[in-house]
Amino acid sequence: MQYFLGLDISTSCTGICLIDENEQVIVLDAVKLTSTTLSSMWDKADSGIEEIKKLVGDNKIERIYVEANAKMFSTGFSSADTLLTLSKFNGIISYLCHKQFNAQVIDVNVASARKAIGFKNTKVDKRPVKEKVFDYVTSLHPEFPWKKHTAKTGKNQGQEVHNTEMNDACDAWVVVVGGKRLIGINK
Repeated sequence: MQYFLGLDISTSCTGICLIDENEQVIVLDAVKLTSTTLSSMWDKADSGIEEIKKLVGDNKIERIYVEANAKMFSTGFSSADTLLTLSKFNGIISYLCHKQFNAQVIDVNVASARKAIGFKNTKVDKRPVKEKVFDYVTSLHPEFPWKKHTAKTGKNQGQEVHNTEMNDACDAWVVVVGGKRLIGINK
Protein backbone atom coordinates (compact mmCIF):
# COMPACT_ATOMS: atom_id res chain seq x y z
CA MET A 1 0.00 0.00 0.00
CA GLN A 2 1.23 3.50 -0.84
CA TYR A 3 0.71 6.39 1.59
CA PHE A 4 0.62 10.13 0.93
CA LEU A 5 1.02 12.90 3.47
CA GLY A 6 -0.62 16.31 3.22
CA LEU A 7 0.44 19.27 5.34
CA ASP A 8 -1.10 22.68 5.92
CA ILE A 9 1.87 24.28 7.66
CA SER A 10 1.69 27.30 9.92
CA THR A 11 3.55 28.46 13.01
CA SER A 12 0.53 28.06 15.29
CA CYS A 13 -1.15 24.88 13.99
CA THR A 14 -0.12 22.45 11.27
CA GLY A 15 -2.82 20.32 9.69
CA ILE A 16 -1.91 16.73 8.85
CA CYS A 17 -3.66 14.22 6.64
CA LEU A 18 -2.32 10.81 5.72
CA ILE A 19 -4.17 8.91 3.00
CA ASP A 20 -3.59 5.65 1.21
CA GLU A 21 -3.48 5.16 -2.55
CA ASN A 22 -7.30 4.85 -2.58
CA GLU A 23 -7.68 8.22 -0.82
CA GLN A 24 -8.84 6.57 2.39
CA VAL A 25 -7.96 8.64 5.45
CA ILE A 26 -5.46 7.02 7.80
CA VAL A 27 -4.69 10.11 9.91
CA LEU A 28 -6.61 13.39 10.06
CA ASP A 29 -5.31 15.66 12.78
CA ALA A 30 -3.41 18.82 13.59
CA VAL A 31 -0.36 19.71 15.63
CA LYS A 32 -0.81 22.76 17.83
CA LEU A 33 2.34 24.81 18.19
CA THR A 34 1.08 27.44 20.64
CA SER A 35 2.64 26.19 23.88
CA THR A 36 4.51 28.86 25.82
CA THR A 37 7.47 26.44 26.00
CA LEU A 38 7.86 26.80 22.22
CA SER A 39 9.47 30.23 22.25
CA SER A 40 11.24 30.18 18.89
CA MET A 41 10.58 29.02 15.35
CA TRP A 42 13.21 26.30 15.90
CA ASP A 43 11.45 25.00 19.04
CA LYS A 44 8.18 24.90 17.07
CA ALA A 45 9.84 23.06 14.18
CA ASP A 46 11.42 20.48 16.52
CA SER A 47 8.11 19.91 18.30
CA GLY A 48 6.18 19.87 15.03
CA ILE A 49 8.29 17.18 13.36
CA GLU A 50 8.18 15.01 16.50
CA GLU A 51 4.37 15.20 16.58
CA ILE A 52 4.11 14.52 12.84
CA LYS A 53 6.34 11.45 13.25
CA LYS A 54 4.08 10.14 16.03
CA LEU A 55 0.95 10.63 13.93
CA VAL A 56 2.41 9.03 10.78
CA GLY A 57 3.87 6.10 12.68
CA ASP A 58 5.51 3.36 10.64
CA ASN A 59 3.63 4.11 7.41
CA LYS A 60 6.01 4.45 4.45
CA ILE A 61 5.33 7.81 2.80
CA GLU A 62 5.54 7.90 -1.00
CA ARG A 63 5.02 11.62 -1.42
CA ILE A 64 4.42 14.69 0.74
CA TYR A 65 2.07 17.39 -0.55
CA VAL A 66 2.42 20.80 1.09
CA GLU A 67 0.29 23.90 0.61
CA ALA A 68 2.43 26.28 -1.43
CA ASN A 69 3.49 29.54 0.17
CA ALA A 70 1.33 32.59 -0.38
CA LYS A 71 2.99 34.77 -2.98
CA MET A 72 0.72 37.80 -2.70
CA PHE A 73 -0.67 39.98 0.04
CA SER A 74 -4.32 39.60 0.93
CA THR A 75 -5.85 42.89 1.99
CA GLY A 76 -6.13 43.01 5.77
CA PHE A 77 -4.53 39.61 6.34
CA SER A 78 -0.76 39.30 6.18
CA SER A 79 2.18 41.65 6.41
CA ALA A 80 5.45 41.05 4.56
CA ASP A 81 7.01 39.94 7.85
CA THR A 82 4.24 37.38 8.42
CA LEU A 83 4.56 35.99 4.88
CA LEU A 84 8.33 35.67 5.28
CA THR A 85 8.02 33.92 8.64
CA LEU A 86 5.43 31.50 7.27
CA SER A 87 7.57 30.84 4.22
CA LYS A 88 10.64 30.09 6.36
CA PHE A 89 8.65 27.80 8.64
CA ASN A 90 7.09 26.02 5.66
CA GLY A 91 10.58 25.38 4.29
CA ILE A 92 11.89 24.09 7.61
CA ILE A 93 8.99 21.68 8.20
CA SER A 94 9.02 20.55 4.55
CA TYR A 95 12.74 19.77 4.76
CA LEU A 96 12.43 17.97 8.11
CA CYS A 97 9.60 15.84 6.70
CA HIS A 98 11.61 15.11 3.55
CA LYS A 99 14.55 13.92 5.66
CA GLN A 100 12.40 12.01 8.16
CA PHE A 101 10.24 10.16 5.63
CA ASN A 102 12.70 10.06 2.71
CA ALA A 103 9.95 11.31 0.41
CA GLN A 104 9.67 14.00 -2.22
CA VAL A 105 7.92 17.19 -1.08
CA ILE A 106 5.65 18.83 -3.65
CA ASP A 107 4.17 22.31 -3.27
CA VAL A 108 0.49 22.42 -4.20
CA ASN A 109 -1.40 25.55 -5.15
CA VAL A 110 -4.37 25.50 -2.77
CA ALA A 111 -6.81 27.02 -5.29
CA SER A 112 -5.94 24.29 -7.80
CA ALA A 113 -6.26 21.61 -5.10
CA ARG A 114 -9.71 22.93 -4.16
CA LYS A 115 -10.78 22.80 -7.78
CA ALA A 116 -9.45 19.23 -8.10
CA ILE A 117 -11.69 18.06 -5.24
CA GLY A 118 -14.73 19.77 -6.79
CA PHE A 119 -15.00 22.80 -4.50
CA LYS A 120 -16.43 25.95 -6.06
CA ASN A 121 -16.12 29.20 -4.14
CA THR A 122 -19.29 31.22 -4.56
CA LYS A 123 -19.11 34.95 -3.89
CA VAL A 124 -22.71 34.93 -2.66
CA ASP A 125 -21.53 33.21 0.52
CA LYS A 126 -19.50 35.94 2.28
CA ARG A 127 -17.87 33.64 4.85
CA PRO A 128 -14.10 33.09 4.75
CA VAL A 129 -13.06 30.50 2.15
CA LYS A 130 -11.52 28.32 4.90
CA GLU A 131 -14.97 27.95 6.54
CA LYS A 132 -16.67 27.17 3.24
CA VAL A 133 -14.06 24.55 2.36
CA PHE A 134 -14.42 22.95 5.79
CA ASP A 135 -18.21 22.74 5.40
CA TYR A 136 -17.79 21.30 1.90
CA VAL A 137 -15.35 18.59 3.01
CA THR A 138 -17.28 17.67 6.17
CA SER A 139 -20.45 17.30 4.08
CA LEU A 140 -18.58 14.97 1.70
CA HIS A 141 -17.00 12.98 4.52
CA PRO A 142 -18.95 13.07 7.79
CA GLU A 143 -17.29 9.74 8.65
CA PHE A 144 -13.85 11.34 9.01
CA PRO A 145 -12.50 11.46 12.58
CA TRP A 146 -13.40 15.13 13.10
CA LYS A 147 -12.43 16.14 16.64
CA LYS A 148 -15.26 17.84 18.51
CA HIS A 149 -16.01 19.38 21.89
CA THR A 150 -18.97 20.90 23.69
CA ALA A 151 -18.87 24.70 23.47
CA LYS A 152 -18.78 26.32 26.92
CA THR A 153 -19.53 29.85 25.76
CA GLY A 154 -20.76 31.83 22.77
CA LYS A 155 -23.62 31.32 20.34
CA ASN A 156 -23.07 27.53 20.30
CA GLN A 157 -22.88 27.13 24.08
CA GLY A 158 -23.84 23.59 25.09
CA GLN A 159 -23.65 22.30 21.52
CA GLU A 160 -21.09 19.93 20.05
CA VAL A 161 -18.80 21.82 17.66
CA HIS A 162 -15.68 20.94 15.68
CA ASN A 163 -12.33 21.82 17.22
CA THR A 164 -10.85 24.80 15.39
CA GLU A 165 -7.71 22.86 14.46
CA MET A 166 -9.89 20.61 12.32
CA ASN A 167 -9.97 23.47 9.79
CA ASP A 168 -6.22 22.96 9.33
CA ALA A 169 -6.62 19.17 9.16
CA CYS A 170 -9.29 19.68 6.51
CA ASP A 171 -6.94 21.93 4.54
CA ALA A 172 -4.28 19.21 4.75
CA TRP A 173 -6.83 16.76 3.28
CA VAL A 174 -7.57 19.18 0.44
CA VAL A 175 -3.83 19.56 -0.26
CA VAL A 176 -3.05 15.83 -0.27
CA VAL A 177 -6.12 14.65 -2.21
CA GLY A 178 -6.11 17.62 -4.57
CA GLY A 179 -2.35 17.38 -5.03
CA LYS A 180 -2.48 13.65 -5.73
CA ARG A 181 -5.25 14.16 -8.29
CA LEU A 182 -3.45 17.08 -9.95
CA ILE A 183 0.07 15.75 -9.97
CA GLY A 184 -0.47 12.03 -9.69
CA ILE A 185 2.11 9.72 -8.25
CA ASN A 186 4.38 9.28 -11.24
CA LYS A 187 6.16 12.65 -11.12
